[in-house]
Amino acid sequence: MLALIVLLCGCGETMQSSQSPPGRTLRIGMTTEPNSLSPLFALNDYEQLVDRLVFDVLVTTGADGRTLIPRLAAVVPTQQNGGISGDGLTITYHLRRNVKWQDGAPFTSADVKFSYDAMMNPANNVPNRHGYDLIADVRTPDPYTAVFRMKQRYAPATASLFGDEVPNAILPRHLLARYPDLNHVAFNQMPVGTGPFKVVHWDRGTSIELAANDAYYLGKPHVRRISVRFIPDEATMLNQLRTHELDLFTQASVNAFGQIRSLPGIKYALVDTHGAANVLINTTRPVLRDVRVRRAIDYALDKPGIVRRFTFGAGTVATEDIPRFMWAYDPRLQVTPHDPARARALLREAGWVPGKSGFVAKNGRPLRLEFAYAQNNVTYRLIAVEIQAELRAVGIDADVKGYNGAMMFAGLSAGGIYQSGNFDLAWYTMTLGIDPDSSGRFTCGAIPPNGQNYSRYCNAAMDAALTAGLTHYDRAARKRAYAVSQQLLAGDVPLAFVYWPKDVEAYNPRLRGFAPNPVTPTWNAQDWVF
Repeated sequence: MLALIVLLCGCGETMQSSQSPPGRTLRIGMTTEPNSLSPLFALNDYEQLVDRLVFDVLVTTGADGRTLIPRLAAVVPTQQNGGISGDGLTITYHLRRNVKWQDGAPFTSADVKFSYDAMMNPANNVPNRHGYDLIADVRTPDPYTAVFRMKQRYAPATASLFGDEVPNAILPRHLLARYPDLNHVAFNQMPVGTGPFKVVHWDRGTSIELAANDAYYLGKPHVRRISVRFIPDEATMLNQLRTHELDLFTQASVNAFGQIRSLPGIKYALVDTHGAANVLINTTRPVLRDVRVRRAIDYALDKPGIVRRFTFGAGTVATEDIPRFMWAYDPRLQVTPHDPARARALLREAGWVPGKSGFVAKNGRPLRLEFAYAQNNVTYRLIAVEIQAELRAVGIDADVKGYNGAMMFAGLSAGGIYQSGNFDLAWYTMTLGIDPDSSGRFTCGAIPPNGQNYSRYCNAAMDAALTAGLTHYDRAARKRAYAVSQQLLAGDVPLAFVYWPKDVEAYNPRLRGFAPNPVTPTWNAQDWVF
């Protein structure tokens, strides 16, 4: 099974056909404000959430995490229906004919080709071209057919290319083709999409206001207005949820979930996701190039204790990157035990010996590392302090440093912490799509600015394993490839995987039809009733 969604407290209630009462605004709270509203530059779940209200994708994923559903595409291409050629190198999308951009212009295959060209334009500061760089070209034999010719077979293509994973831009050619680059165009603040909601106003630092797109090709959205509000403090968010000043608290931390569980009059959804909460290790730092030091960090962590104290049941202790519910999970993997003695022994092997300060040192210099985290997330703050204590217990002087979420996720040109590698260690919750492919995170070619390999890990064996996973359509062959990749992660420790989180969504029970998929909660916003 590719993904599993667990809906608690009646979240799965059947949507009724009644319209939302006139004048009612659905108020969504999230802790991190987007840096851009163009899906071309989307880097994180918060940007994805807003983008999917405004823009549609070729193919989306249902709430069950297994079913691919056509959106801008009229059908999902498969080898069975002829949409994917026998050799796997040609993918043909037949597009819907009744789609219009929110300014009334028709959506055609020219927009798909333009979007691919924009994705690959080196002048655009795209955070991740993973998968798109395997497309040789996009051809448009007619306005409603787009043909992707691939450089190699790419098994996750229909699920990920212009799908739910970020970036996933389908952009309007008629508005953007005249620009040499799209980095700073006004469109990024006031976009025009094909989705169920239109951006009306972005009040920086406060909210994004959206209105229903009544010309939406799947029918008028039931909800008439949405206000996405930025509230950096989760305690404030919880209070506003309790008093019904907010109707949906999205991407809540597992710490907040500890309180959400007992809030009267509030429902919640827990969604298994292909992701992991982990300690990123910057493998380009001289001290951290030594795998013994990285392994010592891994042994220093009390992963079961962190999960027990901080996740309240919304997290499971992790082995490596692929969670247990996914078909590619390798059951032979073991959780790295909490073993401070082993951590100290590895540090000694690497030449780090106890010093007068109480921390280990080499040539008189203590082992001091900076640990970055997003300070607006309560759980991250608590876990950062806990990990600091655990590292100090084995002799590593960890200095925690908090940044606001926007700075953590900012692009390379803006000095984003993850993208620029401005950290020794960093707390990071990695979210991928419904396919087990992780080549955009762990291959040499995915090191920023070309991808999201934030640990800067580069191993030819990993590249080979993940390439094999991508170029086979046979599931058994892919499963063998991902078993190798997970074993390499366990041995090389470019990240110390701590737990597999569940996405936490808390909402007003008046909101019906809310059924988040494993990638984004807003994939079916046109069906919501409030």
